[in-house]
Amino acid sequence: MRRILATLTLLLACTFGAHAAPAVVQGLVHGSGPEAQRFPWVRTDDAKVADRINQFLFIDTFEAMAPARAAEGLRGVDAKNWERLPNLGYAVLRNDGRVLSLRVEGEGCGAYCESFSVGHAFDATTGRHLSPGDLFTAEGLADMARKIQANNAARLRKEIAALGSKARSKEEAREDKIALYTECLTSRQDPVYQKIEGMRGMEIDATGVLFTQGRCSNHAMRALDDLDDFSTRFTPAQLGPWLTAYGRALLLGEGAAPAPASPFDQVLHGTIDARLPVTLRLEALRSDGSVAATYFYDRYRKAISVFGKYQNGVLLLEESSDTRLRLKPDGAGLRGEWISGQKTLPMVLAP
Repeated sequence: MRRILATLTLLLACTFGAHAAPAVVQGLVHGSGPEAQRFPWVRTDDAKVADRINQFLFIDTFEAMAPARAAEGLRGVDAKNWERLPNLGYAVLRNDGRVLSLRVEGEGCGAYCESFSVGHAFDATTGRHLSPGDLFTAEGLADMARKIQANNAARLRKEIAALGSKARSKEEAREDKIALYTECLTSRQDPVYQKIEGMRGMEIDATGVLFTQGRCSNHAMRALDDLDDFSTRFTPAQLGPWLTAYGRALLLGEGAAPAPASPFDQVLHGTIDARLPVTLRLEALRSDGSVAATYFYDRYRKAISVFGKYQNGVLLLEESSDTRLRLKPDGAGLRGEWISGQKTLPMVLAP
């Protein structure tokens, strides 16, 4: 009987998210000296959980699969990525056995170079990548979005008023700045900015949750913009009424609840035709039903980008004019077909 009870306790702990030991986050280094780039490598007591986290971080940042061992370092990241990311680092924001939260930051270059900061948070017990929809109720997300937009609008109005005051009447480019912020205030009444998904990112740390919305200026007008990004922090006390049961268990350590069964914004592993191992990173679902993904044949480790729609319970992702993935959510995974020309093969994916 004791053995049966112990087994049941273990099963319940796995199902409802018992606390894990804090992860070990090691810095992988590319280059040397002060210009060296650093990227996080996560180790936990459960190798599968660590791999789930590492795969997400590598695919999201480099569109490349994570190495099998830390000793392999960043050698698998190609030169084009380092040209695109001449400066790269990270910070650990929270690591308490319930939530592992990291910030990847640095400089990214395309047509021009610009600093960036991306927050990632994971369920430390399962490795699940956490999205706002996991942690907050629909009503909570709407309330938070309204408060964020009200804070941002108040900040813009305050700056516009200050620029129009006598004290700043001689400020250089004052009229251009007023025009920039006035247009920004108007444009952010668009419905896309009225939802949490219109935020640039979510960061979780010991003091709460931070949502960030991008600055008003584009690159060409960057010199005019004194306000930079817009950030709103919610403390644990403020978050309480908005949290799902799962969110309360993870962020506040109150109670226990299972994670949502959704494959979106996750890394999944599986097979095509039950014999070709593949890894797929499915991005978050957008409000219009569009979604993107990247998948790899594990043997070849070359990124294949796919884009499409989730409609009527079916995810259709186009790879090329004659190759596509047709998948349906199956709990936290996906099940369906890989289709190319006249060939159709079964495809199964799971966390």
